[in-house]
Amino acid sequence: MWGLYILFFITLGILSLWIPELKAGGYEDTTLKELVQKSPLKLFILACIFAPIVEEMMFRTLIKPNHNHLILFMCSWPVFIGLRFFPKDIHWIAILAFTAVLLFVLFYIVKHLITETTTQRLRAFLHRHATLVLIIVSIIFGLVHINNYVDDFVINLALLTLIVPRIISGFLMGWIKIKNEGLIWSMGLHFMNNAFVVGIILLTK
Repeated sequence: MWGLYILFFITLGILSLWIPELKAGGYEDTTLKELVQKSPLKLFILACIFAPIVEEMMFRTLIKPNHNHLILFMCSWPVFIGLRFFPKDIHWIAILAFTAVLLFVLFYIVKHLITETTTQRLRAFLHRHATLVLIIVSIIFGLVHINNYVDDFVINLALLTLIVPRIISGFLMGWIKIKNEGLIWSMGLHFMNNAFVVGIILLTK
């Protein structure tokens, strides 16, 4: 993964000499910058524990899924969207605890409402088109992270250069899930990737 990152940034540096629009110096992750300064513990928990678990439920569960993966997909997206409507003055630990409980309860309810027979045809379809699903969800995974840099969703060459590493990581996380037939493997790779980045940021701040 990091080899592909290095190759990408070398290529980007060369192309930027001829295409100035590729330079993304005008954008920064303000939330990340604020967390580094004010709450490194919160940054670690959100980036290295919460994100790997929830984002893998949201994106990698459609790649060669079993029945439980599809249920996790159905439950994680409403919870993620609902987080945006939480009042800002609620403590972040309380929000994470509520999110965990809500995910568990939703999973329990939905799993008993939707049987394995019901999802069998959808699972078969997703298995047949696993490579296409992997590519699509990897691109969407990258596009979702545009909001790390801008409040409103926009796309330009500079922002695309910022999310390409996310697309690369999303693809490899999906690939490792396919090879090992388990969501825990992609969560583990996601954790290692984020922990490495967070570690460097905290050591060099």
